[in-house]
Amino acid sequence: MLNTFRARTNCEQEAKFVQDRIVSVERTVAELCHVFAQYSRKAARLRDKGDEIAKITLEHAETENINKSLSLALENFADCISLLSSYGDLRVQNIETKVIKEFGRYEDICKHAKDEVKQIYNAREKEIARKRQLERIKERNPRNRQQIIQAETELVKASAEFSKTLHNLEEKSTEFEKQKLHDVKSILLDFVSTEMGYHAKALEVLTNAYKAVSSIDEEADLQDFQKISRKVDSEFKRSLRHPDASRGSRSRSLFRSANSLGSLGALFSSNPKKPDGIPRSRSKSQETLDSMKQSISETEDSLSDTNISENLSDPEEPSSPIKPRKRK
Repeated sequence: MLNTFRARTNCEQEAKFVQDRIVSVERTVAELCHVFAQYSRKAARLRDKGDEIAKITLEHAETENINKSLSLALENFADCISLLSSYGDLRVQNIETKVIKEFGRYEDICKHAKDEVKQIYNAREKEIARKRQLERIKERNPRNRQQIIQAETELVKASAEFSKTLHNLEEKSTEFEKQKLHDVKSILLDFVSTEMGYHAKALEVLTNAYKAVSSIDEEADLQDFQKISRKVDSEFKRSLRHPDASRGSRSRSLFRSANSLGSLGALFSSNPKKPDGIPRSRSKSQETLDSMKQSISETEDSLSDTNISENLSDPEEPSSPIKPRKRK
């Protein structure tokens, strides 16, 4: 009887130990799941910031028209950072599926294990209840062998069920501990493998990014900038001088047109003015015009003399309607 009591007491202590162990594992795994979830969110933010860096760098590369090597380097750098963000996205997905999700399963696993521990307590309580029932029957009806035998049979069944439940608990606790060790090891190895793969790819991509940035030719870009700066400066100065030059050309053209009109007026005027000072030689056009004027004046003089002689010879005839042209 004493050995049975000690055995049952040890079973209760073992059940209590298994229950505490399950609670401890549940709390530890929950904390690990929480901290890895935070880590995943931080990695996702880092991935998003990488996308922003790649976007802004690419926009700056597209707007850079002077520094050619800088534009090409920024474009390659943006491609590298974008590729690194792609690896970062795969990294976040692996952490969520292989680490966080696997740790999250332990909420149901621990809940099921605690339910199994409760079964040992229920079996223990059932055995104690059958034992008390047998004792009451023996006290009240010590001569009723049928009830006593029936109570003893139920007690034996309860004890057998308790022993079976206890044995199952030992197996389940061992299986739970084995699964916990395997899962924690596997999950952490998956996390380390994910991080190693990401950082290996990151090192490769960042090496290419370093080469892209190192390819910037500072001297060539500076010379291109100076050439364009001098060109813009000269065009700006030329644009500042352009309005005066245009006004000067317009005034010169107006002056030339005025001179041409003045020369035409002087050409067809009867008494052209001659400037004071050194006499100028007469042009051929001027001589031709003077000869034409002289011939016209001689013709008019001859016509007028003819009319006068005709009037004197025949006074009765009316005068000719032709009138002499006045000299201009």
